[in-house]
Amino acid sequence: MGISRYIPMKTGMIMLGLTLGISIIFLLKNIFQPYEWKRCLNLLTISWIIWLIYCLFELFNPWASTDAWFIAIVGYALLPLFCAILIPILFTRFKDLQWLLIIWAILSILAALKGFWQKNYGFDTAELYWLFNEGGATTHIIYYGVRYFSFFSDAANYGIVMGFSLTVFSISGFFVSPRWVKFLFWSAAIASAYGLMISGTRSAVIIPFVSLAVYVSLCKNIRYALLSGGVLITVLLFLTQTHIGNSNALIRRMRSTFDKEDASLQVRYINKEKMKPLMKDKPFGIGLGLSGGRANRFEIKTKLAELPPDSLLTMYWIETGIIGLSLYLTLLVIILIRASYIAMFTIRNKKLKNMMYSFIAGISGVFVAAYVNDVTTYPNGVLINILLAFLFIAPYYDKELIQNEVN
Repeated sequence: MGISRYIPMKTGMIMLGLTLGISIIFLLKNIFQPYEWKRCLNLLTISWIIWLIYCLFELFNPWASTDAWFIAIVGYALLPLFCAILIPILFTRFKDLQWLLIIWAILSILAALKGFWQKNYGFDTAELYWLFNEGGATTHIIYYGVRYFSFFSDAANYGIVMGFSLTVFSISGFFVSPRWVKFLFWSAAIASAYGLMISGTRSAVIIPFVSLAVYVSLCKNIRYALLSGGVLITVLLFLTQTHIGNSNALIRRMRSTFDKEDASLQVRYINKEKMKPLMKDKPFGIGLGLSGGRANRFEIKTKLAELPPDSLLTMYWIETGIIGLSLYLTLLVIILIRASYIAMFTIRNKKLKNMMYSFIAGISGVFVAAYVNDVTTYPNGVLINILLAFLFIAPYYDKELIQNEVN
């Protein structure tokens, strides 16, 4: 994403090419050295196959555009299914998971440092061009102050990733080893908290709160519950019942997250009310890739396509209809329930168990934030689908760790 702001490139097409390339190499290698396919035969893979079949039927939607469908299907269904199949088969050791988290932690710190540079030293030529020539300033330089976006596509994407990273690394940092990894994870958590604040993304503020509540529910530890509950209540009371720190733009914008009368939130409600009568005769939506003005590139003119969806759930409602949205949410709930069951009752290793809890907590927080933001853009969609795959192959890692302890 950072490079694409300086060198014209289609990140989505590059990701699709890399994914297909890896899949082809994987299949060719399987001819000579068969993989352990049973590792990917689980509820997650079945769920994403069901979702892919529904998305394939969207091609026959009378409102759909074939060109838009081919672009959107990657993020909608292919990427989740690829991750569900490839991750379990290729990442066979616990060390693989740990190295992935280390790379993610380093990238999170770099993202926070880039945001720090923007805040203290200003924007470079390419970023200024995006702000003032391509219209980014309308949503990033506002009366609250400047919303910083690091090397991400926008501040909303930046804030969501930072909130996600904050959750995963702040919890996992207590349970990883050696010490340098622990230090790296907590450094990433602190850096992510800073990045979350300067992004000015109000929906991302809710991620740590929801994640903490989910984590406490999963671990069923009274001491953790009391400590976490105390922190959660204190912060909520500070933001909702006081005006302390209102002179600071960052705190003021975070506080507005809990303001039901906020103008931005009211606009979202108004847009949804406009959509309701237009969606009555479209139970299967208007087709993949056609919401939020994206239909303009295909010269398709509809009132629904012109209204900003403002959130992941609204986008799925518009593009796949109430049937598609209901199916997606049902599959997602089933996936998270099954993942929680695995983490709570199947995993025995304490370190791995709590890492899985952090994944579930982070993903839950992100999807709550999806109520007012599209959270499946790159890299959020990639991270979410990779972590979901790891949740379902955690029992293999648990056996490996238990065996290592015995040895």
